[in-house]
Amino acid sequence: MFAKIASFEFRYQLRNPVFWVAATLLFLLSFGFVASDAVSLGGGNGNTHRNSPFLITIALYIFSIFYMFVTTAFVANVIVRDDDSGFGPIVRSTRITKFDYLFGRFAGAFLIAALAFLAVPLGIWFGSVMPWIDSETLGPNQAAFYLWPYLTLALPNIFVTSAIFFALATATRSMMTTYLGVVGFLILWLIVNAVLSRNPEYREIAAMVDPFGGGAMGRATRYWTAAERNGALVPFEGLLVWNRLLWAAIGVAFLGAAYAAYRFADKGMSRRKRKAERLARIAEAETPPPVSTGPLPTPDAARAGRAQLVARTRIEVQQVFRSPAFVVLMAFGLFNTIAGLWFGDDIYGTQPYPITFSLIPTLQSGFGLIPIIIAIYYSGELVWRERDRRMHEIIDATPLPNWAFAVPKVIAVALVLMATYAISVVAAILVQLLKGWTDLELGKYLLWYILPESWDAIQLAILAVFVQALCPNKYLGWGIMVLYIIATLVFHSIGLEHDLYLYGNSPRERYSDINGAGTFWIAAWWFRLYWGAVAVILLAAAHLLWRRGTETRLKPRVRLARARLAGSPGLIMGAGALIAIVTGVWIFYNTNILNDYRTKGDNERFAADYERKYLRYENLPQPTISHVVMNVDLHPREIRADVTGSYRLTNLTGQPIRDVHVRNPDRNLEILSIDFPGARIASDDTRFGYRIYRLDQPMAPGESRTLSFHTRRQQIGFRNDQPDERLVPNGTFLNNNELTPAIGMDRNELLTDRITRRKYGLTGELRPPRLEDVAATRRNYFGGGWTTADITVATDADQVPIAPGRTVSDVTRGGRHIVRFVSEAPILTFFSIQSARYQVARRVHDGINLAVYYDAAHPWNVDRMLNGMEHSLDYFQSAFGPYQFDQARIIEFPGYATFAQSFANTIAYSEAIGFAADVRDPDKIDYVTYVTAHELAHQWWAHQVIGADTQGGTMLSETLAQYSALMVMKRLYGPDKMRRFLQYELDNYLRSRGGETIEELPLERVENQPYIHYRKGSLVMYLLQERMGEAAVNRALHQLIERYRFHGAPYPRSIDLVNLLRAQATTREQQDLITDLFERITIYDLKTVSSTATRRADGQWDVTMTVDARKYYAGGHGNEREAPLNDSIELGLFTALPGHGAFDRRNVVMMERRPIHAGRQTFHFVTRTRPTHAGIDPYNFYIDRNSDDNVTTVG
Repeated sequence: MFAKIASFEFRYQLRNPVFWVAATLLFLLSFGFVASDAVSLGGGNGNTHRNSPFLITIALYIFSIFYMFVTTAFVANVIVRDDDSGFGPIVRSTRITKFDYLFGRFAGAFLIAALAFLAVPLGIWFGSVMPWIDSETLGPNQAAFYLWPYLTLALPNIFVTSAIFFALATATRSMMTTYLGVVGFLILWLIVNAVLSRNPEYREIAAMVDPFGGGAMGRATRYWTAAERNGALVPFEGLLVWNRLLWAAIGVAFLGAAYAAYRFADKGMSRRKRKAERLARIAEAETPPPVSTGPLPTPDAARAGRAQLVARTRIEVQQVFRSPAFVVLMAFGLFNTIAGLWFGDDIYGTQPYPITFSLIPTLQSGFGLIPIIIAIYYSGELVWRERDRRMHEIIDATPLPNWAFAVPKVIAVALVLMATYAISVVAAILVQLLKGWTDLELGKYLLWYILPESWDAIQLAILAVFVQALCPNKYLGWGIMVLYIIATLVFHSIGLEHDLYLYGNSPRERYSDINGAGTFWIAAWWFRLYWGAVAVILLAAAHLLWRRGTETRLKPRVRLARARLAGSPGLIMGAGALIAIVTGVWIFYNTNILNDYRTKGDNERFAADYERKYLRYENLPQPTISHVVMNVDLHPREIRADVTGSYRLTNLTGQPIRDVHVRNPDRNLEILSIDFPGARIASDDTRFGYRIYRLDQPMAPGESRTLSFHTRRQQIGFRNDQPDERLVPNGTFLNNNELTPAIGMDRNELLTDRITRRKYGLTGELRPPRLEDVAATRRNYFGGGWTTADITVATDADQVPIAPGRTVSDVTRGGRHIVRFVSEAPILTFFSIQSARYQVARRVHDGINLAVYYDAAHPWNVDRMLNGMEHSLDYFQSAFGPYQFDQARIIEFPGYATFAQSFANTIAYSEAIGFAADVRDPDKIDYVTYVTAHELAHQWWAHQVIGADTQGGTMLSETLAQYSALMVMKRLYGPDKMRRFLQYELDNYLRSRGGETIEELPLERVENQPYIHYRKGSLVMYLLQERMGEAAVNRALHQLIERYRFHGAPYPRSIDLVNLLRAQATTREQQDLITDLFERITIYDLKTVSSTATRRADGQWDVTMTVDARKYYAGGHGNEREAPLNDSIELGLFTALPGHGAFDRRNVVMMERRPIHAGRQTFHFVTRTRPTHAGIDPYNFYIDRNSDDNVTTVG
């Protein structure tokens, strides 16, 4: 009988629309994951194949989490269905046993759920064989790649969730309660995972208690390279095996609980039915006797209409707020939002202050999906509510006007949506208050979040109501809206990017404390007015097509709608159409006439055509800008900058120059005129802004000429996208390439992605010259050479202008603040212009004027930045050489980007990082000081010594700036505090290797790969100074400064530094280490297997530690081979876990460097204090593939 019941249930569910809808949706999503760039799961990119076993596993894992909502529909339905249909008592009166009935039904439902989920691997496979997919992005299709993750991850997840929610449905006999349990389960999982995963000591526990196996899988694959991702299956061992066994047992236990809880003999009446019956009896008992009434008052149509509108709207709103589904959605959305708000976007584990403007993006991303679901779901529910309850004929027969049906429902949804956004703001305010933040800025929440987001969601709700008015049932309406949402994600990938024809879309608004809403809101609200008018038309159309009575066919309703157009509906639709046309024309005029409208494809074609035409001139000798004079006239409120100036061009190439190439480096820049005496225009390419000047007489070596120019940067009107974020009303931050013409061809804006290059017929990879290319040392990797500058900046009277150089005049006249800056030392032809309403904090340190220009709302870390500059100057001047300027300045800019950037004696610093960092906790990483030190170090590494335009060029700037900052941090906080920082760098480096787009290279050959020159660079240089000594490394760096300070061509290469370091190396081991660190990709696998401590008779402790060690050399795609290991590595004993909490020198029992060879070794120590932790390489000096097992608890 068990088999028959299971078979019956399987066949029944196979006919269930839920099965086919779920399977189809899963297939389409998984198909799109591989076949379309618009869908992405698991961060697939670079050299990882689209159909790699790693990404297939990630896809099945993610789908299996959300699939529990579908699973519940199958397994909970088998319990609830019989009782809801009234068939339950009949079944229970037969001779079927409880076991057969209960588990037969479960087995059939579970099998159908497992079958439907096969649509995921099927969709991935089908997507991988589509003819339009670039074959180089695909790997082999092996059955094991699909079956293994299905059997080890997806199928156990389906079983566990099926068992849990089957048991819940058995106990509650309620689908809604069961779905509330699903959401609660999801929230509980997220909470437990977030809490445990943040503490390294509990990460193994977190992996064990993860019901979906993601933690165990993540620990096994987090540092996989592209080669491993493309060819390896997730090993079914260790934590993953125990996790699967644990949750399988939990699933069986829940099935046992369901069996015990189920009463086969009698279900009894549900609580809802008991309540309804009780209310019916009370109503019957309390029915009042009929009473006589007097004459009725004369009806007032207007008053009655208002009353009907208010009453029906109230009813509709109450229906939503009382809906369990609304509670479920809000609970999930609020939890997700609060978690994001609480933990924040931390940097090195340090969170920012909960400033309102920084919380709004988190609200938009964490809560944004919930109003979309509410708008779509409840539009269908409210439109069809009367018909679902079979009350429509009664209500439709009432003398209500047609508008009284559609309008209250739309108003109700609008009020609900505004309420949901307001509730999310309450959650944000609660987080702020709990964190001790009282500057709540309610106006920003209202104007920057509630109003715009509500408007957009209401427009979507009106579209959903219109679709429901057209469709024969709400399920089709929901399906169409889901397809519409999916389509909006795809439109951009096929070139449909203009918000003018993407319903409800508007340009993204940028917010900042410094610049407020700027002028970005103007474009967004013009689009909202346009789409609001369209929404009015849709609402009127929904009103005209509204179903009344028994007629539900569309054609008769369309014919009737034509007759209804007369009167108010026609006037409203006409007004909406007029507003839409007028605003649409105005938008088109601004976005496509006053400004250039370019799609992503247009930009790609532009770059491809530019490369084909001009890349051949890259190595053409060109003069250097040896002196620049600029007059920059900023009009921030008008989004305009007028620039006049001149270049002194000097031929430093050693050969005559006949042609000078002048280009427009920024498509937002207009070159109004160029005056170049002694030259004529040989070519004027207006499309690319590229001119070639033919000199009447070639420039001789050493000769100089003058080129004068007049340029303008201005945004007229507004754009569809990519508004000017650099020139803004308050907080302008521009560099010279955004204001002035450039000399010579530059490759920075060319296409680098291999797939995109092949798409446009470009061959090969666009990579920098090889390290051995001596000819490439004629250029530095910034492009320009050394220059001097005389810059005058004029801005609004209430703003402070800043440019590189010493201030030689500062006047305010005619409502303009005018300052002249003259550089006192050579600078790169790469400098910034900034302007805003700043507060200024100043100090003088050893004759150097220090200043921080900051917004008045962000004073918290100003003193810390000044202190950081003082400490950095002390260290850098002592170690590397003198500072070249008499001032150093940090200038805050709006948080549209989150970085800091060093220009000559000027550091541009985003308000979204250091200025807002909450570094009050002494156990947190002080990244404000670290970033300050890093950027100030660039005054040596880039602004004194700049690398050649070859492989390894960024090592001489970014890696050495990292090292310099680390040494400042080491002096301030001690070496025992550095493990925490190095651990972040190690984790970032190892995780990034798998996303490499071309190939990983040794540090000395880095090709502007941030994870190498920043993250690996930190680890390499820190280990190097530990082994060779900080003084020896600094001697090499000092020599590099002395040899190449302000040096022109030939510019230094990374091998020049490596050779200087080798000259300081005194042992064979140090020379081998330099080879491993700079010339190879070296990975270690160091592990403490066990450690014990035994008390001796003299009161001391015998400590035994067993370690296992390996060393590997890796190729560019991650393939590894084991290498001989004969290094001296630290072994340590501690009374606390290194790098966590308040760990410091007092917790160090012993630290010794011992010779380590490949394989397992045991070491013995005698200590006076009993250690609690022991480990190999406890401070993470080495690049270890799994540093979590370096330190273990002493037994």
